[in-house]
Amino acid sequence: MGTPGTAAWWREHEERLARRRPHTDGLTLELVLAEALALVDAEGMDALTVRALATRLGTGSSTLYRHVASRDELLVLLVDAVLGEVRLPDPELPGRVRVEQLSGELRRVLRSHPHVVPALSGSPILGPNAMRASACGLDNLLAAGHAPERARTAYLALLDYVLGSVAFDAAEMTGEGRPPHERRSSDDVFAFGLQMFLDGIQRG
Repeated sequence: MGTPGTAAWWREHEERLARRRPHTDGLTLELVLAEALALVDAEGMDALTVRALATRLGTGSSTLYRHVASRDELLVLLVDAVLGEVRLPDPELPGRVRVEQLSGELRRVLRSHPHVVPALSGSPILGPNAMRASACGLDNLLAAGHAPERARTAYLALLDYVLGSVAFDAAEMTGEGRPPHERRSSDDVFAFGLQMFLDGIQRG
């Protein structure tokens, strides 16, 4: 297999899944990823090792390696599994409303799994769930009336904005963010910033 997370690796991964037969031990990739996410949510990304995950699943590392070849593969698959929780907006809604809904939904999912957020910048995000969300995000901006080049740039900027918002929220939950007297509702701040961003690109 190629480097985990690359387009070639994802193609090989899909082909391997199509050829795979069920294992007699009942262990599935879906179960592996669900337990990996539960471990990360509870203890942080540093706690995620093949050995720790195998122990959690009540199996051995060699058995787990039948499903994921390395920790790097596990991280790539875990990120895409998290992005699979994102609910896409109704395509019949106005474009700007869809942009707002998808931005808020991505923030909701990532706030539920803040320890996964750093892994989003660790490798190309080319999994099927990521590509589904990306295509939806671009379509929403196009439907809102933006030209293709502006829509691509705006989509990347929106991703940065959402990730930054989640990072600030996570820091505040651990007491490392802004002091209490400087804080407002993070939902209000996020909504205000999103409106200002969308108003700005609409005028631009």
